[in-house]
Amino acid sequence: MRRTYILLIAVLLVTACGNVVDGGEAATPVATASPIPAATVTDTPPPPSPTPVPLAATVNGQPILLADYEAEVARFEAGVKSLGRDLAQEGNYKQRVLDALIDKTLMLQQAAINGLTASDADVQALYDNAVAERGGQANFDSWLAANFYTPDQFQVELRDGILTNAVQAQIAVTVPAELEQVHARHILVATAEEASQILADLAAGADFATIAIERSLDQSSRVNGGDLGWFPRGGLTAPEVAETAFNLQPGETSPVVSSSLGFHLIQTLERGQHPLSPIAFTELQKQAVEAWRADLRAKAVIQTFVEF
Repeated sequence: MRRTYILLIAVLLVTACGNVVDGGEAATPVATASPIPAATVTDTPPPPSPTPVPLAATVNGQPILLADYEAEVARFEAGVKSLGRDLAQEGNYKQRVLDALIDKTLMLQQAAINGLTASDADVQALYDNAVAERGGQANFDSWLAANFYTPDQFQVELRDGILTNAVQAQIAVTVPAELEQVHARHILVATAEEASQILADLAAGADFATIAIERSLDQSSRVNGGDLGWFPRGGLTAPEVAETAFNLQPGETSPVVSSSLGFHLIQTLERGQHPLSPIAFTELQKQAVEAWRADLRAKAVIQTFVEF
C-alpha cells in the first residue's frame, strides 16, 4: 500500500510539470541544454592588400616610381657636385629631372607604338663599351655605385637610350635636305640710334658690305661683308633676322630690327630652293624633334605627385 502511494505522488509531480494546470498558470519549463552548433568552415582569410608603391607621376596611366625619380635626383646632384658647382645655383632642378623622366616615358611609349625594339646584343655592346671606357670592370663597378645604378638598372638605361634615339631619329629624317631659302646679309650694332644712322647712310648710297666690315659686331659674318649665306625659315640663332629676311624681296633692305643680340639691318640678296647647309640642317632637325616632343606632351595625360 505504501509503495502504491509513493508511485501516485510521483505521477502527480510529473503531471504538474506540464504546460498548463487546469485553472492555474503556465508552469515554468524545465531548462534543457541547447545543442552546440557545429564549427562553421570558412575559406582562409585573404591576405591584406599590398601597400601602393609610391609614385612621382603617371604618364598616360604609366607610373613613374618615386624611387626612380629620387634616384635620378641623386644622380643629378652627384654630377653637379663632381663638377664643383653649387646646387643652389641650379634653380628648380628637381622639376627639370621629373620633366626629363616624363619626356623619356612619352618617347618610350611612342617607340613601342612605332614597333621599335632594342636587341640584347646592342645593349650588351654598349655595356661592354662603357666598361672599357672606364678602365675595366672594377672601375666601372665603382662608377655604377657612385651614380646609384645596379648593373641591371644601367642596362635598362642603355636600352631606353637606344629606343629614345631611334624614335627621335624617325622625326629628324622627315626634314628635307633642300628647302626654300634666302641668301641674306646683315649689320649688327649695339644701339638703335647707330642702326638708324647706318640706315640713313645706306639710303644715301653707302656700301652695305663696307659698313658691315667696318662696324658690324657679328664677328662670324663681318669679314664677309655681313654675309649670312643661305638659310631656311627658322635657320638662324636670331629668329627675328631670319623672318625679316624671308619677308624681303631680293635687293630690299629692312628697317631697324631688334633681337636679343642687338640691332640689325638686313638685306636679302636672293631666294629659292637650295640645299641646306650642315648647320641649318642640324638646327631644323633639332627644332622638328623639339616640336614633336612638345606635341606629345600637350596630348598626354600627366599627373604628378611630388612637390618642389
